[in-house]
Amino acid sequence: MEENNFKIVLVGPENSGKSSLVNSIFGKNISEVSEVGGTTKMPVKKFWGKIKIGKQKINPDFANITFVDLGGLYFGEKKSVIMVGSVLEKTYEEIDTSDLIIHVVDASTELFKSFEKLHHLLKFRYRKPIIVVINKCDLIDITKRQELQKYVGERLDNKVFFTSSTTYEGISELVGTITEILKR
Repeated sequence: MEENNFKIVLVGPENSGKSSLVNSIFGKNISEVSEVGGTTKMPVKKFWGKIKIGKQKINPDFANITFVDLGGLYFGEKKSVIMVGSVLEKTYEEIDTSDLIIHVVDASTELFKSFEKLHHLLKFRYRKPIIVVINKCDLIDITKRQELQKYVGERLDNKVFFTSSTTYEGISELVGTITEILKR
């Protein structure tokens, strides 16, 4: 029986709901949530649990899953004033040593160029699986969802997941996708 350790980081702009998303996945408060941008500065790591990976029934392999809530890299089009120096270095170190990236965007704000730039940086520099999550989907109507899904899907060549930390919409689908990716 072999054990693997997997680290999943949540990346995105300030106030996109990364901390709320972590809290929704865990079903309890792990990360501090605030309306004020830049609440999360240093990475917040939390062990989620152990899952069975692979298909073998006898002596299966297991994986220890840890989530890391990172501070916001952008606030709109501007780089975050908090993400400088050692804080920024630690953020990129966490991304570098991760196994999976969840790229979070706020559905209630417009899609800034910084979102696209960050996604391509993550995709080409780190070469890790990326899940794109449009969070706070409870704040937009079906037409806006369809527009976002098409736009983000085409621009980033990535499947898009809609989640809401308020209504828990899409959380179980996201967790299921995470475990499927880690089983590969």
